Amino acid sequence: MNLHSCTIVLGDDLTMTCDNVEQTLGIIDEHGPSNIHRILIDASDGQRVHSYHDLSIEESIESLMSL
Repeated sequence: MNLHSCTIVLGDDLTMTCDNVEQTLGIIDEHGPSNIHRILIDASDGQRVHSYHDLSIEESIESLMSL
């Protein structure tokens, strides 16, 4: 699976959308998990895009690191 896009929703409802794992992890590191409301991951298997929108912040980080 490859990252298609990742939307990070901060506590102040600011949203940021990234298309690569390094950029996403950098934003998470910069703002800190406690300031992040949600992480919405869309990953592609080459044919379809799969959405992972109901993971905890910790699960989202682990998932991003495995892409």
